[in-house]
Amino acid sequence: MAPTGARPEDLVKAQVRVAKAMQFDPAHSRRLPLPLLPVARAAKAQSLWAHLAGSQGLQAWQAACAAPALALDFGAAREALAMAEAVATRCMGLQAQWLEGLTELGQEMGELLQTNTVAKYVAQESNLTQQVLALVSSQVAAAAALFENTQLDVAWWLHQRASARG
Repeated sequence: MAPTGARPEDLVKAQVRVAKAMQFDPAHSRRLPLPLLPVARAAKAQSLWAHLAGSQGLQAWQAACAAPALALDFGAAREALAMAEAVATRCMGLQAQWLEGLTELGQEMGELLQTNTVAKYVAQESNLTQQVLALVSSQVAAAAALFENTQLDVAWWLHQRASARG
């Protein structure tokens, strides 16, 4: 019994495609061969984390330098409080999305009990797993974006406050 739409030449085509993906193609210099991808992805992650750590240190230094002057500036205190409130609001929004997603997943889990074949059960389990991964992925990406945006906003704000004083 052949899978729906399967043709005898499909396996050969897939093997050729894998073989090509394993080789470096100078015409597509930005595309790495498959064996190098884990190393390249790890290097990219390390580069991003190093940049984040470096910018955290710089921002902490800027905040430490600005703190004495900002301590007596009530306008700066209001602006800082407004930024903190905006971040808290975004965090609550992320939490609301998380709870909504978990609720939807819980409701779908109840539907799994209504399957009557192994194939349907496996398909529903796979779909549920994909939804869990999508929810976690979107939440982690949104939290990282919030963190980076907050960091940039605070750095910009400190720079503006320092420029206004100097």
